[in-house]
Amino acid sequence: MINGNEYAWEDLQVIIEGKSSPIEGITAIEYETSKDHSNIYGRGDEPVAMGRGKKEFSGKMVLLQSEFEAMQQGLPKGKDVTDLAAFGITVAYAPAGGIAVVDQLNYVRIKKFKKGLATGDGNQTIECDLVIGKIIYNV
Repeated sequence: MINGNEYAWEDLQVIIEGKSSPIEGITAIEYETSKDHSNIYGRGDEPVAMGRGKKEFSGKMVLLQSEFEAMQQGLPKGKDVTDLAAFGITVAYAPAGGIAVVDQLNYVRIKKFKKGLATGDGNQTIECDLVIGKIIYNV
């Protein structure tokens, strides 16, 4: 906490590579890093060492339908956002009077998305599952 203020949604800016301004039609973003750690066994029934393995990166962003359709617009007929070339996403958390934090999501591709509406919905949001090649934290 900085000056009594936590980071909030209003402090967030998400910029997709190739765009000059933050995405206005985003309602959620999350991304994660995982790394394989495993026990190595020798004699007996307890680990004798620990091994390290590969890192994996994944994420999700939720867009308003208008933002999603803008991404689709430049694609040839019959193609969808899962056919897009890899792109970058910059996520910046910048609270007033606080410390800015910027993370870069590199080599991002959209793995899956789902569209749908139900009675009473006033708008549509589209959740996009992301495959991320690398995340650089605190750029």
